Order: sequence, then structure tokens, then C-alpha cells
Amino acid sequence: MIRPPSPPVSRLSAAAFGLAIAACAALLVAPIDGLRTDLNEGDFAPRTLEAAHDAQFVSEALTEAAREQAASAVPEVPLPPDPQLTDQRVAALQRYLSGVRSIVARTDLTTQQKVDLVAALETPSAISSTTRLYLVALDTTGLSLFESRAADLLRALMSSPIGRGATPEEQQRDIAAAVEQLIAQRGTASEGERTALAALLRAFAAPNFRVDTAATERAREQARAAVAPVVRTITAGQVIVTEGQRITAQEIEALRATGTLRSGLDPYALGGAGLIAAGFGLVLALYCYLLQPFEPPAGRRLLAAALAIVAALLAARAAFPVLTPDADRTFLLHAIPVSTAAIVVASFSRVSFAAVVAPAVGIFTAFIGGSFSQVAGSAYIGPLQALEYAMVATAGGLAGAAAVSRAEKINRFALAAVTTTVATAAAMAAFWLFEMPRANIDLAWIGLAAAIHGVGSAVLGLGIFILLAFALRITSRIQLLELAQPEHPLLRRLQEEAPGTYHHSMLVGALAERAAVAIGADALLARVGAYYHDVGKLAMPGYYIENMIEAGAANPHEGLPPEESARIIRAHVTNGLELARRYRLPEAVRDFIPQHHGTRLVSYFYRTAVREGRQPDPADYRYAGPRPQTREAAIVMLADSCEAVIRAGDHDPPAIDAAVDAVIAERLAEGQLDECDITMRDLQAIARTFKATFRAVYHPRVRYPQPTAEELASVARGETPVRSP
Repeated sequence: MIRPPSPPVSRLSAAAFGLAIAACAALLVAPIDGLRTDLNEGDFAPRTLEAAHDAQFVSEALTEAAREQAASAVPEVPLPPDPQLTDQRVAALQRYLSGVRSIVARTDLTTQQKVDLVAALETPSAISSTTRLYLVALDTTGLSLFESRAADLLRALMSSPIGRGATPEEQQRDIAAAVEQLIAQRGTASEGERTALAALLRAFAAPNFRVDTAATERAREQARAAVAPVVRTITAGQVIVTEGQRITAQEIEALRATGTLRSGLDPYALGGAGLIAAGFGLVLALYCYLLQPFEPPAGRRLLAAALAIVAALLAARAAFPVLTPDADRTFLLHAIPVSTAAIVVASFSRVSFAAVVAPAVGIFTAFIGGSFSQVAGSAYIGPLQALEYAMVATAGGLAGAAAVSRAEKINRFALAAVTTTVATAAAMAAFWLFEMPRANIDLAWIGLAAAIHGVGSAVLGLGIFILLAFALRITSRIQLLELAQPEHPLLRRLQEEAPGTYHHSMLVGALAERAAVAIGADALLARVGAYYHDVGKLAMPGYYIENMIEAGAANPHEGLPPEESARIIRAHVTNGLELARRYRLPEAVRDFIPQHHGTRLVSYFYRTAVREGRQPDPADYRYAGPRPQTREAAIVMLADSCEAVIRAGDHDPPAIDAAVDAVIAERLAEGQLDECDITMRDLQAIARTFKATFRAVYHPRVRYPQPTAEELASVARGETPVRSP
């Protein structure tokens, strides 16, 4: 029994759609009074703001800045140096100088050879040649004294924190400064000794500065606590921030303290905006539920429409303060491509729904321009300007939606650019005639704004349409038209490798398209789904009767058990789904592959098994399904079965009519149509179109008499043949 059809857009979906539109629109168009604003730190002041009244207050911003300044002035508190590191470095210096002493003690070496050997000794960093020459010039006694002095200085140097800095370079500079200071304090006998000691100390000293985080933070907290709160006094009328100035935290604080800036929306204004937005949301929701402008998958198409509408309102809200810096350039408002919403909606639904969306978006954006003029810095105010914007946006949206009309071809978006531009310019010109004074140069600006609006709306509409169709997995009309082309690689393969299946699919497509038109279903989707419903037969085309085209050829099923033949026949569904994924067929087209057989039996081989007394298990002969879920899939199931039955039977009109009626009755009895929204009236219309189409396909032809030898000879001589009486 066929279930009652359920609407593509449910009550819940329509309500959620209307509620989402109303909520977003209410927040975007809610008016804010003159003392309220959405200014934040870092924004540019839309106008010069003066204190509304006197105020004396503790400035948290200034106090915090003073406290941070005091804290940052406190140096980091170091931990005591690590004595183990000091011992390691002193020991390394002593090893180095001991090696130098051994080299100096050798009498078999020249001075240069000694310098070269000293250069080979291991040091933390390079020692200059001047220092090496100084060392080898000392005798052993002098070198021992030098070693003792250098070790004492290094230990003294590293007894204090050194190497302060965030980078190695900064640390080395700090060590070098400490070395110079230490040597200057201690004093030395000669310039050469001072230079050598400084070089060795810089080479062997290691950064030992470690921050005592807890002590440093305690010191800084003490510095912060010592700062007294900063009191600020502002008098009424005092300029707090000038127009165009970037607003700081101190100025935000002053604006709030003087009552010039108060956060939050006016609840009454928000309530009014909410009621207006709720009204439009209710209209859109009722339209979606009562008139059902969306094809399946309706939920995803509804989501796409909601996103397009909200995006248009957000774009208008963001563009108003940018495009309207003063009253002389309000024409720039009409360049905002808000017609994109109607164009995108028309691409996913019937154009009638876009005709409702266009004025809704126009009125919403007019509210944005009028209600937020003071806060956004916009000079767009006044009822006439609001009416003008609403009418211009509505005209552009209607023209663009009418041109796109379900987006069946890419060039429709180019047409939408032209129609939107013309409609926008015409509406703007009509209101321009009311203006006093008027200037002819205004017409040029009107044309420019209209062109930006029209072309921008069409280009954005195409981009958003493609993006949403991909993201939400919505099969577009453009995709279906591309798939319907005979040049598609999968159809080309079907034509070359399985010609019988190809021509069967073409006929099923013609049947499905006419039937879909008759019942108001998606004719293009039904036709394309029929084209691809049997592509799985490409895996083993020779096992299907329509491809056994050679006379006298052996039937590959002969000798196979019925269950094996049934398995091969059923496999064309799974093979078809795999091919569909490989060729990236959209989901709406892929669904025809398993649904056109539903959960039926491969009846021929099942009955063969019964005749042979095999006691077959029906599960081995049944397709996995699912049953048809849409009217289009049901049409293809019926067309596929009718074409197969009639091709194998008699072709006279009574036989055709009986076969069509029998197939439909059988599918009803099997329950194959129980899960799709198809009615008995639909089935009657489908049967009528099938019968008419089959009669046209299998119409009788006149038998032509064979030409006589005399007629053929006359034609060969170029004479007019004369048939003998």
C-alpha cells in the first residue's frame, strides 16, 4: 500500500528556517539609539565624541598602565651562581694554561711552532693570536704566576651572576662588560697582561645568570602595589575622542564613565526589530511549508537558502559604514550586491520563492542602513532613502532571480548580471527624478553603482551557488545537464562496450522524462538517473540479454546454476555503485542504481530454479535495495521494467497497454512503491505516458514494394523510373 506523500519541507524544517532567519535578521537590523554604540578598543571614531556630563573616576586603564610601568622597571632578581659551574670553568682554564706551560718548556720548538701548538689546545672559544704570542713569550715562572692570577680572576668573575640576556650575543656582551670592569678594579702590571687576561676570561667564563622567578615577581608585585590609583576628571562637553581617531582603552573608559557610551541594545528597539524580523521569518517559513518550493534534498536546499540570505545581510551590515562616509556618496550603497541572496535562492528553488526573498532582503538591508546610521558612521538616513534602497534592492533581486531560474546553465548567471544591472539602474533613476537639485553627472554614478551591483551579485551568486552545492552535496541542474551529454566518459563507455544497455537506457530515459513531466516530478533528474541506472553492466556486458547481439551466439548463462546467474545479474548494482563513485556521479544520480530494482527477485532465474526443483532461497535471488525513495526513482523502476517486458512481447497497442498495466500492478503488489511519495493519480498519468510512448516507438510501418530490374536500370541511367502496369 502506498503511503501518503510527505512534504519535502517538513513543519519542523520550515519553522527552523524561519526562526533562524528571524533571529539573525533581528540582531542585524535592531536599531541602536544615539547614545549607544558598538565602539570597541581599536575602532576608529565615526565622529567627534564629547562627554555627556561631568565625571570623576578611578581610571583602571591609566592605573594599570602605571602599575605595569613600575613593575617593568624592577630588574630581574638572580639566583646565586652555581659553584659547580665555576669549578668546571676554572679547571678548564687551568688545564689549558698547563698545556701552554708544557709547550713553552720545550726547547726544541721555535716560537711560531709553539704558537701553532697552543692554537691546537681545546678552548670554549677561539683565542686571538696576540694572546697566544703573549703566552709563549712568558717563561715558566711567569706563566705559573699568570695562571694563578687568571684562575683567581675567573673565580671572582663567576662568583657573581653574569651573562644576562635573552640571546647568546647579549649574554656575551654582558660577560665582556663584567670582564672589563673586573680587570679595571684589580689592576695589572702591563697592557699585554690585561689584554691576555681579558681574552682568556671572555673565552672561559660561562653565563651563570638564572632568574629567581618567585623573588622577581614578589618585587614587581610590591612595585605595582606601591602605585596609587589614578583619578581622572572630565567635564561635560570635553572632547574625549576626535573623528577618525583610533580609540584606546582609556577613551572607552571615559566614554562609559561620562555616559557617552553605554553597552548593550535598547530592549524596546530590539523588541521592535525582533517583531519585524519574526514577521518576515514567518512569511518565509509558511511559504516554504505550504508551497514547497524546494526539490529533494529539501533540507539541504533550505539550508543553502538560509545561508545565502544571512550572508547578504551580514555583507550589507559590514559595508554600510565603509561605503557611506558622508551624505554626498550615498549612491555607493546601491553597489552592495545584496541581490546575490535572491540569485542563489533561485538557483536552489523555484523562482517564486526568490521573488519573496528579494523584497525581504531589500527591506532588511534598508533597516540596517537607516537604524544604524549614527553608530556606523553612515549618512544614509531618512524614510525616502530607506524606501529607495528597499525598492532598488528588490528590483535587482527579482530581475536576477528571474534570469537565473533554477540555474540550468552557466550563461544564465551572465544574463542575471545584465538584468540585475538594468533593473537596479532603472529603479535608481526613478528615484533620482524625485531629487532636487539633480545633476546629469549623477546618471554616470548611477550606472556605475548599478553595474557593480549587477555584476557583483551575479559573480558572487555563481561562486556561492557552486560552493554551497559542493559543500552540501546538492545536485545542481548544471551538473545534471553535463551528465546528460552523450560525450560523458561513462555514457561513451556504455555506448561502445554495452550498446544494447546504452540504447535501453536512452529509451528508459525518454520514458522517465515524459512521465516526470506528466506528474510534476523532476524530469531532468529522472532522465539522467535513467541514463546511468544500468552502468554496472559494463563489468560483464555479455551476460545481459540486450548485449547478446550476435545471432547464434552462445548464452553465457547456459551451464551455470540459477543462483550463480542470479548473482551475476544482481552484481550490476554493486558494480554500478562502484563505477558511479569512480566517475564521481552525484548522490542524487547514484541513488537510481540500487533503487531501480528495489528489493525484487531476479525472477527469471528464481523461477528456473523452482522449475528444476532446487528449492531456492529467495535471499540468493533478491536485490539488496532499497526500494525507490523518490518519485523519480519509482518512475525509472517502472520504465525499466515496462521497456524490458514490452521489448520481449507483442507490440500491438492492446498488448502494450496490458503489459504496462501489469507491470505497475505487480510493483504495487510487491510493495516496491511503498517508500516513495507517489500517488495513484501519478501512477495513472505515468501509465498513460508509457503507453503513448511505446505506441510511438513500436508503431507499424508500411511495407515498401521491392524495385523491379527495369526500375533499377532506369535509375542507373538517370531516367525517371516507370513502373510497369
